[in-house]
Amino acid sequence: MEFLTELSLPISIWFQTAPGWLVAVSKGFTFLGNTAFYLLIMPALFWSIDSVLGIRIGIMLLVSGGINSLLKLGFQWPRPFWVSDRVENLVDATGFGFPSGHAQNAASIWGLLGASFPKKWQRWVTVLVILGIGISRIALGVHFTHDVLMGWLVGSLILVIYLLLEKRVAAWFKEHSVPNQLLALVACTSLLILPALALVPPFDPPSLPGNWDLGAGIDVSPYSYHDLLTVAGAFFGLGLGLILLENKGGFSSQGQVWQRIFRYLLGLVGVAVLYLGLGSIFPDQVDLISYVLRFLRYSLIGLWISWGAPVLFISLKLAERADTTTPPA
Repeated sequence: MEFLTELSLPISIWFQTAPGWLVAVSKGFTFLGNTAFYLLIMPALFWSIDSVLGIRIGIMLLVSGGINSLLKLGFQWPRPFWVSDRVENLVDATGFGFPSGHAQNAASIWGLLGASFPKKWQRWVTVLVILGIGISRIALGVHFTHDVLMGWLVGSLILVIYLLLEKRVAAWFKEHSVPNQLLALVACTSLLILPALALVPPFDPPSLPGNWDLGAGIDVSPYSYHDLLTVAGAFFGLGLGLILLENKGGFSSQGQVWQRIFRYLLGLVGVAVLYLGLGSIFPDQVDLISYVLRFLRYSLIGLWISWGAPVLFISLKLAERADTTTPPA
């Protein structure tokens, strides 16, 4: 780690002299890799544009995010501004740095989006976005170069494995009963959580090594399970909703333009109520009750996106079930 840090630190320091326009561009690219951005786009795809693509993007986001959280807890490597006062973080960053979650998710999610596009120029645009998101993290002082390179590598591997297994997994789910589907969902969710228990004690995390805590700031809690439970909860809720929805005939994203827009706005209201409402009620501490409630909170958000909102849309005549929709000519 020390060798890579010494090798990459001059690059991070050099970016600190970047002109203001480059910082602004970097913040724009970073936003395209933020979880908040993905959580705005994925429901839009699922509810209003292409339900299949929306779910594919959602699953990729959560799987990649869970793997990244586990890798960060496993390596426990610092960010540039933790180890050098010559690097300033120009955006918030709280967890460990290696590998970069933004770079990893960019390669996996935008890569999946690019693989879904029919035209070459569209795929090249996604490549540029992937590169821009990764480089922006170095320019903004929150990642070393090796963080970003490893993020791209891991994200690319996840994308390849996803594309190889996607049809097989979908076929398996169609062939098996709902109880077996639920057991598979519980097993997959457990795989996102249980390995972390062997990496970091959940309720008594160690202190940051050396003087990292001084550089990181008092608000940084890199050993926290919050990100992992957020991803695992949303994955469980999303999967549960898809199982329930598919068992009742699915959901079609087709419809008139006003229906698609209204579905999206109405669905976001539900997300906001669960996110903000439960967030204001549930405790946010490092203890068992807080962790369970965090998992529950994001499970409900995932369940709302994949089941609650579509059922509401169908009941309000804003959408139809997939098995009753006439295929486009």
